Amino acid sequence: MSPDTERVLGQIERGEVLAGPEGARKIAARAMEAYGNDVWGPDPDTAWADAVTSLTPGGGQ
Repeated sequence: MSPDTERVLGQIERGEVLAGPEGARKIAARAMEAYGNDVWGPDPDTAWADAVTSLTPGGGQ
């Protein structure tokens, strides 16, 4: 077995590798916690409302 194969298998055995939908959720949660909206951007609904407000005379009032 190659050293890389041994390293990866060790990571899998220790639970250090995240994959699949649950892994993606955990990775996204870690990134959001660490970086907030700087990485993910604003909530899509908020972004849409902000865009409409900025383009509407009187701020959409």
